[in-house]
Amino acid sequence: MRNSRGMLDRAAVVHRWDCPAVSTEPAFSEPDPAEVDAAAAAALRRPYDALRRLIGQAAGLLVLAEASQRPEIVDLPAVAVAREQWRQVTAVLADLRAPRSCERQVEDLIRAARLVGACLDALEAAAIRKAVDVSLALDRVQAAYRLVQRSSNDKLGMTMIDFRQSCCNCAPMTARARG
Repeated sequence: MRNSRGMLDRAAVVHRWDCPAVSTEPAFSEPDPAEVDAAAAAALRRPYDALRRLIGQAAGLLVLAEASQRPEIVDLPAVAVAREQWRQVTAVLADLRAPRSCERQVEDLIRAARLVGACLDALEAAAIRKAVDVSLALDRVQAAYRLVQRSSNDKLGMTMIDFRQSCCNCAPMTARARG
C-alpha cells in the first residue's frame, strides 16, 4: 500500500512552466525503414509503372506520326488508350499521399505525367493542323523519361527496365541451384 501511495504522491507533483520535463517536445521514434519502403512501394508503384508504359506509348505514337506524316494517326485506338491511361494515372497522382522521404519522387512523377499529357495534346493538335511536327513533343517525352528514371528505386522494384523475368537475371540463380 505504501508503494502505491508514493506513486500517487509523485504523480500529483505540479511542474513549473519552465521545467525541462514538460518543456521538451516528445520524441517520436523514427519509422522502421522496412515499413517506409513498403508504404512507398505501395503508393508509388502503380503510377510509376503506368508512366513508364505511357512514355513508351507516347514516344512510339509520336515517332509513327513523324515518320508517316499522316495526321490520321490520332484516330488509332492506341491514342485513345494512351489518353485514358494518362487520365487514370493523373487521377492516381492527384490523390496520392506519399510517405515521408518520397516527396521528390512524387513531384517527379507528377511533372512527368504533365509532360506526357502535353505530348498527347501535341499529337492531337498536329492532326487538326494537318501538319505533323512533333519534335518538341519528342523532347518532352525525353524529359518525362528522365523524371521517371530519376524517381526509380531498385530497392522498391521500380526500374525503367524490368529484368526480373529475363534470362540474364535467372542464369546466376540457375547456376547456383545446379552447383
